Amino acid sequence: MKLQVEQTALAEGARWVARHIPPSAADPAALAVLLTADGETLTVAYSSAEVAASVAIDAHVIAAGRAAVSGKVFADILGALPPLQVELTGDDNGVDMIAGSNTFRLGLLDTNSYPSLPPMPAISGQAPGDLFATAVANVAPAVDYQTAAMPELGGIRIRPDGDRLQLMATDRYRVAVQTIPWQPNGDAVPALLPGRALTDVAKAAGGADSVDLALTAGTAGVHVDGRTSISRLLPVDKFPNADAAFPKEYTGVVTCDVDELAETVRRIGLLLEGEQAIELAISGDHMTIQAMRNTKATGKARIACRLEGPDTFDIAFNPRYLLDGLGPIDDEVAINLTTYSKPALIHAAVNNPSYQYLVVPVRDPAKAAS
Repeated sequence: MKLQVEQTALAEGARWVARHIPPSAADPAALAVLLTADGETLTVAYSSAEVAASVAIDAHVIAAGRAAVSGKVFADILGALPPLQVELTGDDNGVDMIAGSNTFRLGLLDTNSYPSLPPMPAISGQAPGDLFATAVANVAPAVDYQTAAMPELGGIRIRPDGDRLQLMATDRYRVAVQTIPWQPNGDAVPALLPGRALTDVAKAAGGADSVDLALTAGTAGVHVDGRTSISRLLPVDKFPNADAAFPKEYTGVVTCDVDELAETVRRIGLLLEGEQAIELAISGDHMTIQAMRNTKATGKARIACRLEGPDTFDIAFNPRYLLDGLGPIDDEVAINLTTYSKPALIHAAVNNPSYQYLVVPVRDPAKAAS
């Protein structure tokens, strides 16, 4: 194997593939990427029982061939090289990487024991690249990567519905939902994809015109700009029935400038420690934001708002959860309210918002006792 390739493109592709690799494994082959030089392309690929990822990069291939090397080491070295043409040369003992005066040699891992890459499933449809990337980023904060007892909470559900595609994530304390248009052109079923892998592949979609999606019963695939990610699905039937958590009626709605609210929450949040909450005391045309049950320091701020429904309304939130919900919204935000102890719905103050964020408030023990 011998080829020449631009450092910038190869480093970016190798770094993206390396994000699919686990931190450690008993078998070194499980941490390897397979380099395949053929025609005018270098393919960098990783495969495991859970996920597979590959990226095809334009290259000047002098001699075709393939080699398996440590994926993270390969990506780290490429990222540290200057933006010059990189020459890769492989033999029976290793792979040489040369860029200017920089020379590295990587040992080989066994290509015979390297798992075969699964084929991309049949394409179910296409979604606009920028909208897909934004939707995944918007729902990702509600993904729970920590609950080992419920691995399905670590997924993002993609559900096709005609010419619309709904993405949803929940950690049981909040539900984030975004709906985007797409063009179906094949069979598609609701699919629960590992959140971390989907977030990584979506980052590459922002600059692409479209994303190819394969939503099948066993695996799902995402293809964009020469990058392919194939994931074994999480059991979608075990995903919480988060749709039922949305209240059917609300007693009131408060509307305000989203930037002003977010900046104030961050400022007052400086007083909070541990699991302390931030309280919104809403009255007519203003909202007072203060730290809740903080004995060490006090602080509050007041911003303009519009409250429709009740004359006053008090509710408290985990500040990080609240800020996560405000992040994707521009201009004015609307918060639909029921009671101080039931979920509130955050969305843009427009008709039929494509993004919705349901969050469970923090209950004040004093109010709960009364």
